[in-house]
Amino acid sequence: MNETVLSVIGLILVAVSLCFSAIQTREVARQSRINNRIGSANAILEINNVGQAWHDRVLEDPALRPYFFDGKPCTPDDPARLKVVTLAERLADLLECNLQMAPLLPAFTFAHTWYLWPAHMLRQSPVLVEVVEDHPGWWEALDDLQQQIRSGGPLTHPLLRASRARWHQSRSRVGGGLRPTRDDDAATGAPAGGAAAIPPQR
Repeated sequence: MNETVLSVIGLILVAVSLCFSAIQTREVARQSRINNRIGSANAILEINNVGQAWHDRVLEDPALRPYFFDGKPCTPDDPARLKVVTLAERLADLLECNLQMAPLLPAFTFAHTWYLWPAHMLRQSPVLVEVVEDHPGWWEALDDLQQQIRSGGPLTHPLLRASRARWHQSRSRVGGGLRPTRDDDAATGAPAGGAAAIPPQR
């Protein structure tokens, strides 16, 4: 009799423990969703603040705007070249950070379209293209996007494509899945290392 009672009590304790674990898991998932939303909001605010700071510099000297928005070239003998190139490098830092947001916040799907603005600026600003081509290792994601523009094909987020390629490669090593072929690599455009670039600190 005592053994039966103890068994019943044990089963009740196990059931209570399972219910508690389920509630705890649900709360952890809920808190994770809240944290993701907070991180997404902070990302938007930070990018907007940095972008506004860059635009403020252009606003201080409106004569610089055509170099970035109207396709005006910056020749080596241009009197404003030093200022224009410096602003172009700061813009490249901003756009690279913009591109980094999507892989850092995978739940923030809105950031997956943030390659559109960098692509627009690359099309409109010869001096931006120049500084990226001079130092592609400083802005690897931006350089990848520029290569897509040059190829004339459809544009996709460079870091998200690289992430998918790395996932397939790791899966082939662990579980024996299909390893990407040369055609797959060309389609994804992922570099051999696939490391996400960190904006340079100069």
